[in-house]
Amino acid sequence: MSDYNFQENLWEKQPKVDPDEEMLETQRNYIVVKDPKRTVRFSNLPKLNEDVVMQRSNQRSFFSSTADLPKLSEDCFVRTYQVNNLTSHQINKVAVMPRTNQDPKRRVHFSPNFPKLTEAAVMLHTNQQPKDLKIPFHVIKDCTQDFNERNFIGKGGYGRVYKGILTWADHAYQLVAVKRLDVTGFQGNKEFRTEVTMLSEYQHKNIIKLIGFCDDNKEMILVYEYASHGSLDKYLSNTTMSGGLSWPQLHKICIGVASALDYLHNHVAEKHRIIHRDVKSANVLLDENWNAKLSDFGLAKIGLANQHNTFVITNLAGTYGYTDPQYERTGFLTKESDVYSFGVVLFEVLCGRPACVFGYQDERRFLHHWVRTHYKKGELEKIVDHTIKKEINPRTLSKFSAIAYQCLHKTREERPTIAEIALQLGKAWKIQVSLNILFIFS
Repeated sequence: MSDYNFQENLWEKQPKVDPDEEMLETQRNYIVVKDPKRTVRFSNLPKLNEDVVMQRSNQRSFFSSTADLPKLSEDCFVRTYQVNNLTSHQINKVAVMPRTNQDPKRRVHFSPNFPKLTEAAVMLHTNQQPKDLKIPFHVIKDCTQDFNERNFIGKGGYGRVYKGILTWADHAYQLVAVKRLDVTGFQGNKEFRTEVTMLSEYQHKNIIKLIGFCDDNKEMILVYEYASHGSLDKYLSNTTMSGGLSWPQLHKICIGVASALDYLHNHVAEKHRIIHRDVKSANVLLDENWNAKLSDFGLAKIGLANQHNTFVITNLAGTYGYTDPQYERTGFLTKESDVYSFGVVLFEVLCGRPACVFGYQDERRFLHHWVRTHYKKGELEKIVDHTIKKEINPRTLSKFSAIAYQCLHKTREERPTIAEIALQLGKAWKIQVSLNILFIFS
């Protein structure tokens, strides 16, 4: 493929795109550069209705309007890398290059006079669905007995979930959960494909495993490993479900979620991280051994790794009562936004109540308000679940609540990293276990 001619019109040698080739139309590489004034500029690029990931420097970066942003296919993610030493007139020398059969690696071509990049500019990570995970619709119908109501296990704004027994390929009589998305519901095609890509590419013992998916005849179906004990929120202040969960079980579940988030924030790949964007107790599933499985990646975003202040400019998403207040105000999503949401989950576990109770009209309505009021007064113990209070050691309670409260700082800079949280939760666990042993032998 010939290089783009980076002249004023930018498109003098633009490759021809066959309109019949859908893949060429939906899979592209965008180059986005940033000037020394920390303002992102775009030139001669299509308009945008999608989120853009960029690196936050010492000064804030701003978009003048959404009309300045490039349009991204809903089948794509953005990965951003810093570009240095660009002047404002050089910033206009930017181009879009579709993938072609002659250029399968989707390399970015620059003219010889284009300034050298310290790191590759913004790369588009094409969201191709892994073919080996695709399950025919007739197999899923057989698996769920044609979505029989006897196999129905739950529903939400996204659609309905069924239990099934999958017999297909290497899966012999495997128990699975089948989520059939409602095409008119909250979770659409973009979220569906995001989740397929995320869960097929990034795997961890505390992240729900994707068995397969189906998009035949405009269906949007996700097939997961079956988490037999359901979601964590069902056990908060509910002693009717298996007699409730003990403090050791709850503590280990929290450690498992922290481990999953640490993997997403720090270990998925060398040059990027995943921001989940919807951490809540309802998205923590529990397997037969009560191991935590973080789920629901339809809202997740990819950000730049190895940068302390990575953030994503995005439309507000998440769940009422869990959302980072700075994200609500600014639209800037960061890994610390996940930390805030996880802090709410930690206090849900400790206090045995949901993040939001609409029946209250005072400070009790939102858990984070209720916690702040009592924590500042030194009266947090008053709102700890009475069953947990009987089981948890006071020293464990002190360390657990301290790290949870740090997560709820209103300013992101004051919040701990998820790696620090995982470490402190582990220390709190060791305190609980060691003191229990001393009690047994005393």
